[in-house]
Amino acid sequence: MNWDAFGAIAEMIGGIAVLVTLIYLALQFKQNSALLEQNNKTARQSILRSQTDRYIANAHFMAGDSGIMGIYLRAMDDPSSVTREEWWRFGSYMYGMFKDYEEMFLFDVEGQHGAHRWEHAKKDIVFYLSPPGGRTWWHSNGTKLLSPAFKDFVDDLIGEDKK
Repeated sequence: MNWDAFGAIAEMIGGIAVLVTLIYLALQFKQNSALLEQNNKTARQSILRSQTDRYIANAHFMAGDSGIMGIYLRAMDDPSSVTREEWWRFGSYMYGMFKDYEEMFLFDVEGQHGAHRWEHAKKDIVFYLSPPGGRTWWHSNGTKLLSPAFKDFVDDLIGEDKK
């Protein structure tokens, strides 16, 4: 056999092997991309479920304890009408809610949040910060306890609400 012919055959076999390898890698990449997308979707669903569970738990907590609900209503209407301890209870409740909103904000910034959920949450933020007690809590504690980016976002949101 001629060495040139042997070299050409070997080169052709090598080319076919490279082509088969590239096809295999492309298929693996496509499969891994689909798996990664499914994992991301599952993670987003888990986050949304967790947020929904916290919303429900929060509603049950408020509805199930008339003492806390009374404090909340008085603090929202007139912050000066509650005792120091009641103000701290109210503040703890507001802080917990706004940590959830801050998380939603950060997920939205990263493009990992459902637009429908975030639009609803923005309306909630305005709702909770519209009464005198909500606004007082925000200016006395919320702006100090939450991230600067979220604080700026909420301040802009409240400012838009005043128009």
